[in-house]
This record gives sequence, C-alpha cells and structure tokens, in this order.
Amino acid sequence: MTQTSHALVIDGLTIDRPNGQPLLRQTSFAIDPAEVVLLVGPSGSGKSTIVKLLGGLLENGPGEWRVSGRLHCGGQPMDLATERSAVGGIVFQDHALFNDLSAVENLRIAADHAAHRPDSVLIADATALLDGIEPTQTVSSCSGGQRQRLAIARTLLADRPVLLFDEPNSGLDVAMARRLGELIRDLCRTMNKPALVVAHHVKDLLPVADRVLLFDTRNHRLVEVPRDAEAIEAALLALDESAPPNGSQAGLTETGLAETGLVEVGILRGAGKGRDWRQEIGHRSRFHWFLRYLAEYFWELCVSPLMLIYMGAGALIMGFVSMWFGFHYNSFGGYLKSLLHDETLVGLGLVQGTVAVPLISSILFVARNNAIIAADIGNRVLSSQFSAMQNLRITARGYIFSAILINMVVGSLILLVISLGMASWASMQTWHVQFPMQSFELWRSHFFRKLLPDGLHPSFSMVWVLLKVALSSLLAGGAAIVIGCGKKESVLEINAAIARSIIVGVTLTLLVHAIISILTL
Repeated sequence: MTQTSHALVIDGLTIDRPNGQPLLRQTSFAIDPAEVVLLVGPSGSGKSTIVKLLGGLLENGPGEWRVSGRLHCGGQPMDLATERSAVGGIVFQDHALFNDLSAVENLRIAADHAAHRPDSVLIADATALLDGIEPTQTVSSCSGGQRQRLAIARTLLADRPVLLFDEPNSGLDVAMARRLGELIRDLCRTMNKPALVVAHHVKDLLPVADRVLLFDTRNHRLVEVPRDAEAIEAALLALDESAPPNGSQAGLTETGLAETGLVEVGILRGAGKGRDWRQEIGHRSRFHWFLRYLAEYFWELCVSPLMLIYMGAGALIMGFVSMWFGFHYNSFGGYLKSLLHDETLVGLGLVQGTVAVPLISSILFVARNNAIIAADIGNRVLSSQFSAMQNLRITARGYIFSAILINMVVGSLILLVISLGMASWASMQTWHVQFPMQSFELWRSHFFRKLLPDGLHPSFSMVWVLLKVALSSLLAGGAAIVIGCGKKESVLEINAAIARSIIVGVTLTLLVHAIISILTL
C-alpha cells in the first residue's frame, strides 16, 4: 500500500490480547487528509483498542498487548512492535477534562505541552468552538456539550496528525449526534486533518462520514463496508445475533437539547464569540505547571484551614493529656509529687517532644492526606485523566506525583513544628493549673532541658525526630499514590482504595517511628 497521498497508513497490523487471544490479524488500512472514517463493530470487539494504539496508550510488552505491523504518518515510518505511535489526539468518551483546572487552564496545559507551539491559526480553530464558555469557568459547571467542545478544543491544541473520537455520540439523541458529526466534519475540512470515529450508534453519523470500517471479529480484520445504515446493521447482526438494532438509541430527551451546549456551535474560523480566548491561552513554561500543581497540593495537603484546625486540635489534646496524666496518674503522689516535680517535667518534655507529639502528628497527617491522595488519584484514573495527560504529553509523575511527595515531606515537617509549639503551650497551661504558685520560667527551664540543652538550639535527638516524620510521610504518600493508581472501574473501588491507603499509610508510620525510636535509644 503506497503512502504518498494518505495521511495515515497501517500495514500488516496484528494485535493479540494480554491473554493471547487474537484481536487483529495482518490488517491494513489508510486514511486520507480531511477524511472522516467511522469504525464500527460489536460491543467489546476492540474498537477502542485501535484508538489507544494510535494515541500511544496501549501497553505493549510481556504480559500486555502484543502488537506488530508498520505505521506511516507524515512521511515517518514506525515499527509498532517496538515504538509507540502517538500520532492521534484522543477525544475521550467521558471527556477526561482536568477538573482541578479551569476551562482555559485545560487548554493552556495542552498548548504548552504540544510538540510544537500551536500557531495563531490552530488556536483560532480550537477556540472557535468555545462560544458560551467562560475562560475561568470550572469544568464541573460546564454542561455536557460544553465539556465535549472543550475536550475537542484541548485535543486540537495538542496538534496531532490524526483526530481520534471514542464514541463521541454516546448518550446523545439523533439530532445532537448529527450536530456533533457536522462539527467533526467541518473541523477536518478546515484543518485538513483526518478523523477516526469509533461509533456504536451509526445512523446519526453516517451523513458526515466518508468511509466506514467494520471490525470483523470472526476473521480479525478491518473491512470497508458501504455507507448504508441497513448494510452496516446487517453486517453487525451477522457478527453478533444478540446485538440490538442501531435504530434503538438511548439518549437525551428533547429537554436535554439546550443543556448539551451543542445547539448553536460556531465551527469556522472566527465563529467564536465573546472573550478572545487566544489572548487567554498565552504561553507558560513547564516549570509554571509544576509550581501550579505544587501550590495546589500544598494548599490541600498542608495549610487548608480545616487541616490546620485538625492538626492543632490533636496537638492541644496531646499537650493537655501528657501533662495532666503525667502528674496525676503515676506511681507517686502527695509528698513525692513535689519532690519529683522537676525530673517529671524533664521526662514529660522529652517524651512529648521526641515520641508522643511526632507520632500523633504523623498519624493524623498521614491518615487524612492518604485518604485525599487515594481519592484524587483514583478519580483521575476512573475519569481517564491520566490517559489524557499521557496523550497530551503531560507527565503525571513530573507534576502530580512529585508535587504530592514533596508536600507530604515538607508539610509533615511544617505541621510537626506547629504541633510541637501548640502541644507545648497546652502543656504549660495545664501545668500552671496544677501548680499555680510556680513561675512559667521554672516550667520552661525543666520541660525543654533535654530538647534545648543550651536554651536555644535543638538537641541532636531532634534530627532523628525530623527523619522519622519525613520518612514515614514520604513512604505513606508513595503508598497512597500506588494504591490510587490501581485499576478503577467504579466509585466503590475508589472508596476501597481510600480505606487501604489509610491502613497502609498508618501502618508504615507506626513501623518507621517504632524502628527509629528503638535504634536511637
């Protein structure tokens, strides 16, 4: 098959599932510039696997998918057995927008990570889709259609040679799906880029399609079929007699039309109205995005008001309990209580500063933050956000994972210092209630004797305290990331991951504190 006039050519594509079963055998196909090609087939046949392959998301290796064949795009040949293709920009079925970023930030991050900085024409094509959306608008406040247009615009800014749509008409009624099809067709013509559209419901997209490829699950091939709804339906029924007719479409009611945001979409260059999105997108370095995620997680994991109240309350309680019970519930009392007062203060100060407060502070910090991390990462996995980041060349490890781990270490140390201060204050006030005739200077001189030997600089034992707090937080945060990154197919699995993350994180914290405390006795 020649590659001269085609935008994308695949020769001899063979794909085996991880369990060894064949998906495709020696399949070849080509897509021309500006061409819209529908990919249809029975449910579960593997249509989305083709999208993942072209988008560089298919895991290829031992124990994973096995792929072979040749791909030609833009004059560049590629061996699919050893290279990731990544020639396609994916518009995901569930949009996979980054819900912690605003609408304009979703576009900025795609533009800033594109292989080549998008030019003004490409930015104009992408932002022409955003009529009715405010740049600062949150993803959660966008309607379904607005999210879809925002996802398409974000994919356009990634500037991949091929556009990939994974069941974009899922959940839409016929009229809305046809409007979406017209949008895809006009984008392809305007930008001279081809689109491969995975479709389950075909009739509403046929008017805008140039060709239709059928996933032949019996012969493990992709075969071209006529652009005729009845012929396609007959072919699908022949492959799977249990498949429902394509005419039976579940979708939005007439009331839902206005809610989709697709009713009056400007498609051509310059059709967008309202604010000039091109000025809003601008250009930012990758270091800017690292700082953006670092600040986001610093606020959430370290210094949000609820976090400070939570950690402060724990420190105050620990300071009161250690001092009150240290003097009231012990093996001495009455006359001996006064005689042993000074040494009791020294011991309580040492235990509270090196063992009790660091341990309680770490447990509270890890339990709360591991739940947040597991929930956040799990949600990103379930909503395909990590897949979208990979397709957009955004490194999750470089931004999200490193920001979480840095904040787990730095935040734990900052909050330890705050907790030690608040616990000491609570201890001092509790001591004063028990010994109202004594001066605060007496309390300070004995309580901090082991912690601040010269009255100013911490003792070397505090280095071990910092080490065990930082190390336990780092290990717990890493465990939360690993647990959160596991496969998620439902909210229930995210909830289970949160529970596992808390248990594992607290267990690691207890082990680290116990081991270091024993080694430094």
